[in-house]
Amino acid sequence: MFTENEMWQRAIIFDQELSKFNSYLPEGKHQAINYIEKLLKEETTADVQVYDRDTDEPFLIAKITHENAPFKLLLEGHLDVVSPEGMEKPFDGIIQDGWLLGRGVSDMKGGDGALLASFIAAANMPDMKADLYLMHSTDEEYAGEEIKKALREGLIPIVDFAMVAEPTNLGIAHVHKGEAWADVEFFGKSAHSSRPWEGQNAIYMAAMFINKVKEFTKRFDAEETEYGKPAMSVGVIQGGSTPNVVPPYCKFKIDIRYMPGQSAEQYIGYLQGIADECKADWPEFDSKISVTGNWSSLFTDKNNETLVKIREILSRSLGREVPIVNFGGWGEGGFINEYGIPIIYFGPGESKYSHKPDERIKTEWIADCAKAYYDVLTEICF
Repeated sequence: MFTENEMWQRAIIFDQELSKFNSYLPEGKHQAINYIEKLLKEETTADVQVYDRDTDEPFLIAKITHENAPFKLLLEGHLDVVSPEGMEKPFDGIIQDGWLLGRGVSDMKGGDGALLASFIAAANMPDMKADLYLMHSTDEEYAGEEIKKALREGLIPIVDFAMVAEPTNLGIAHVHKGEAWADVEFFGKSAHSSRPWEGQNAIYMAAMFINKVKEFTKRFDAEETEYGKPAMSVGVIQGGSTPNVVPPYCKFKIDIRYMPGQSAEQYIGYLQGIADECKADWPEFDSKISVTGNWSSLFTDKNNETLVKIREILSRSLGREVPIVNFGGWGEGGFINEYGIPIIYFGPGESKYSHKPDERIKTEWIADCAKAYYDVLTEICF
């Protein structure tokens, strides 16, 4: 048996071990999933299942269920990381001066370690009454489809509440923007650069469109609320082959961040309106807009009864009032929210270190987070 302090220190060990797996690559994803599977099967009586084991993106669900459970809670975290490019020792699991260093330790293996420690501790307590689910995915950074599959196919039921251990500096994040990507293509007519009037320059079409987009986004300042404001940004552009040919084709990719209550389709409509304006000014203007990705926004009312109760528990556990904040990026909670499930993010780490060459997390935060999750479980699930 472990003392209470030893249980929370184990969260640091779990994170350190997980940080040694290069889960940017399929092999590392499998290693991380296998590590968690073995740990949970050895130390709990939970039903542990690994799905899509024969693919590059396996995921794990552990559950403790009861007949006529009065409450169902989901804990969730992702194990995949972004590219380690630019880091000297991204997967060495080095602890230095109280910081764990490496790719993914903040986003979000620190949270994964805290979830594991709290789940194991709670699973070994008698008289649990609620249904408790723990999921670890491996595709959040680039798709986020696994949590949708788990809910769509009933691998996880529609629970009463969900908590995701994204890095929030141990605050409660209850809202984030949705994100969509679109390709905007332009179709001109080739000509020799010595006689450009005989062609239709697709790059000029793109430039005209982009200038109008830039002007259009000024309106977002007036739409700002306590949850932020929308945004659109052109991030990639391709066009032309050689300077002495008028380019007949150009394409750019645009990132759209829309607010809760809005939709990607609404912003595609704005872009189509801009295309129509360009067409009116330039009859030969020809374009096509295609959505290539759409990731849902998140919104949970800060007055939600369970959120309020969890905040009280977390504040007592940490010895300070836990703030309610907006989440700056995107997380799988957006897809969970689509199923009508209220959800919050709560995890160790600071997002300012996420995806950076100096990614790091204070080890004490991981232990504090594990204890805080455990305190939630013992009050909510027993």
